[in-house]
Amino acid sequence: MGIGQELRDVLNEETVNRILQEALARGGDAADLFAEQRFRTSIVLDSGKIDSVTYGYPRGGGVRVVLRNQTGYAFSDELTYNSLLDAARVASSVVETQSRANPIDVTRRTLLPPFTLVNPEPLMPEAGKLDILRRMDAAARAADPRIVSVRIEYMDDVRDVLIMEAGPAPAGPMPVVVAPGWGGVLIHESLGHALEADGIRRGTSLLAGLQGTRVASPLVRVVDDARWPNGRGSYAMDDEGAPGQRTVAVEGGILQSYLVDKQNGRLLTQKSTGNGRRMSYRNWPIPRMTNTYIDKGTSDPASLLNGITKGLYAAELGGGSVETTSGNFNFAVREGYWIENGKLTRPVRGAVLVGNSLETMQRIEGIGNDLKVETTRGTCGKDGQQVPVGVGQPTVRFSSITVGGPSI
Repeated sequence: MGIGQELRDVLNEETVNRILQEALARGGDAADLFAEQRFRTSIVLDSGKIDSVTYGYPRGGGVRVVLRNQTGYAFSDELTYNSLLDAARVASSVVETQSRANPIDVTRRTLLPPFTLVNPEPLMPEAGKLDILRRMDAAARAADPRIVSVRIEYMDDVRDVLIMEAGPAPAGPMPVVVAPGWGGVLIHESLGHALEADGIRRGTSLLAGLQGTRVASPLVRVVDDARWPNGRGSYAMDDEGAPGQRTVAVEGGILQSYLVDKQNGRLLTQKSTGNGRRMSYRNWPIPRMTNTYIDKGTSDPASLLNGITKGLYAAELGGGSVETTSGNFNFAVREGYWIENGKLTRPVRGAVLVGNSLETMQRIEGIGNDLKVETTRGTCGKDGQQVPVGVGQPTVRFSSITVGGPSI
């Protein structure tokens, strides 16, 4: 595999978009990602004999965020998606503002080179490099008989670079309908983590102190159910010995209950809801979701498209992230379609949903009767612990979510 191909395998359009979205998550006028890897060769010929042969393979990437005259920059010597995502977070924190930038969409451009390299060859065989050294040695000795010692160093450097220039793309609020099943990852991320009792106790969750108040549309019931049949997050008892149960966290849009383990329950003077989970014996239990979903409503799913002149139907959500303190989130739409005059029409590529959890949950204006809970996929990471979970929902219609970066 050539080094250029390897670089592009790590940084494809999807991963680049995600990194740049993270870079602009806290605001900024523009962001860029510069990644490179090199293959270096150094050969030393001393007194007609090879003294040393050295190879190097430096690689890495840097993320820059610009806001007026401020610049945030962070780099990593590891050319991996996770390390560059961390660099994007560091760079974005330097120029943090009160308003986030709209998401962006990066597509690959191919630029024609200004000229073609003919000589030397970019990747010359080793025999060719040694031939150059020997000819240079012979030429130096032939220049004057008084030359008795010749030391020559050959160096080459093959460099592969990817530069990704991203500014806020056109975006705007519009009606959004999210498909049943895996679409529940939105409620998992946007509200589910904020319900977990450790964040409530520390005061770092946006739902801290809101028990008994409205946090969503009156149509919304949010359930965390450890006893869902064949659920990925189902169990008879949690990892502290408390019975698994069906917890109605939100009823009629009103926050009823948090997801509580024993330790945080004692500190909050609340009873455990059977949500103390651990990855293995190597880990201590922490409050975690089980099978979390928006419960079914009364609407015919097809009717939820009615009256939408232009909107987005999110058939499949991809990766996403949420800040549990502020509730700001973004989700990639893996498969989406335009809704035009109440009908699904053309496919949409690269769309991203951006919003605030509490604001968005208040904008739910229709819930289908087609509840589906995913039981075959779903793994949730928190504090270094991975546990299986289920997510779900019926078809859900939002009056407005900001949609960025779509292309037809």
